[in-house]
Amino acid sequence: MQTVVDTDFLSAFFKINRVELIYKALETDKLCVTQAVFEELTKAPFFNRLAELMEKIELISIDNLHKKVHSSKLGKGELESISYALETNSVILTNDKKTGEFAEDLGVKVLDIVSFLLLCKEIDLISVDDIKNILASLNKYDYMEFSQEQRRLLLK
Repeated sequence: MQTVVDTDFLSAFFKINRVELIYKALETDKLCVTQAVFEELTKAPFFNRLAELMEKIELISIDNLHKKVHSSKLGKGELESISYALETNSVILTNDKKTGEFAEDLGVKVLDIVSFLLLCKEIDLISVDDIKNILASLNKYDYMEFSQEQRRLLLK
C-alpha cells in the first residue's frame, strides 16, 4: 500500500530526526508527497535535509482533485494528499484533525502521530522508552502537546 504524507506529519518527524521510522513501520521504500505539500516543505528550515531523502520520496502531481474532495476548510496540500490517497487507495499520514476526519469520511485510511506510534509499538519497532523520548522531542521541537489519554495509550 502506498503512503501519502502531509506536511505536518513529515515536518514533525524531520524536526526530531525520526523520518526513518515512517519507512520502517510502513515497510515502504518511498513516501508519496504531493506538489503542494512539497512546496510547503520548501519553506521549512529543514528543507536542505529533505533534499537528501529525495530518492526515497515520490513527488506526485495532481491535475484535478477527486470529485469528492472539496473543502474550503483545508489547504491545497491537504486536499491534494486526500485526493491522491482516495484515488490510489493509499494511507495518509497527517496530524491535522480536520484533515483526518475529512479523509476518513471519504473512506481513506488515516494515521495521525498517536495512531502511528501505537502501530510502531504494536509491531515492536519502538519501546515505551522510545515513545517517551519521541513525545518529549515532539514537544520540544514541534511544540506538540499530547493529552493524558493519548499518553496513557502510548505509554501503557
